[in-house]
Amino acid sequence: MATEDQILKAVAGATPKLVQLLTSLTPEGRQRAIASALMVFGESLPQGTRQKDKGEDMDTDTPATGEGICQKAAAWMKKNNLSREQLEHVFSIDRNSIDVIASKMPQKTVSKQVVQAYVICGVAAFLKAGELAFADKDARTLCEKVGAYDQANHATYTKRFGNLITGSKDSGWKLTNPGLSEGVKIIKELAPEPTT
Repeated sequence: MATEDQILKAVAGATPKLVQLLTSLTPEGRQRAIASALMVFGESLPQGTRQKDKGEDMDTDTPATGEGICQKAAAWMKKNNLSREQLEHVFSIDRNSIDVIASKMPQKTVSKQVVQAYVICGVAAFLKAGELAFADKDARTLCEKVGAYDQANHATYTKRFGNLITGSKDSGWKLTNPGLSEGVKIIKELAPEPTT
């Protein structure tokens, strides 16, 4: 029987070869290739990393998320008690895109609605790819859609993000952790509590 040292050396020798073989595949393709190779040996991926058929959510504890929402965002939803039903009052979610469908922001003043629209735009990017970065043009388009675009004052309003958003119009914006928490509040204001 192999010692722990021998196993570690064998793994260290095999890993670069595996990486070279898997580099050209998509993340999903890599998982399928690894799962297929394990099947040859009569083994399977650990339960937490096993991907379900038909592009379903890989996290077995969050079956309600489904297609279109990345794993990182699914975990965030669970942590913040957000249901897919609530998200679907604010976003159109499908496998290839997540678009904001909310027709207004909860705040009363345009300046605060601008901040909320930018936060929601960042949340949309997070839901799709697990990334907090988003483009100014997308957020500006959302401001126009929800009636929160005041051309004369828009640049001034984008300076009121506080600790919710970092970046700039030119380099792009990035939602912070406090911004992500603010996104939860906005979604809960826009969407009713889920039915039980």
